[in-house]
Amino acid sequence: MDKKWLEDYSEKFKVIGHPIRLKIVLGLMHNECNVSKICTNLQIPQATTSQHLAILKSKGILECDRTGTTVCYKVVDEAIKEVLKKLLEVTNTKFEC
Repeated sequence: MDKKWLEDYSEKFKVIGHPIRLKIVLGLMHNECNVSKICTNLQIPQATTSQHLAILKSKGILECDRTGTTVCYKVVDEAIKEVLKKLLEVTNTKFEC
């Protein structure tokens, strides 16, 4: 097994280990969303949301698309998506944003 792969995914799991970041990733798995909608759904300030999004983006879990002044985020790490889908399945949990 590749050491870099182990280090990368170890870091990614640490990042999504935070409840707010986990909720962000789960919410973005099916739909892109802009920062203000994410703030509203999480009921946290924009500055806090932006910090969490920046961390997720820095680890390659999220990417953003800018259209004018609107920035939409989406999950781009397919492995993380699959792991979280499986986690929801085996724990018989439905996630609604």
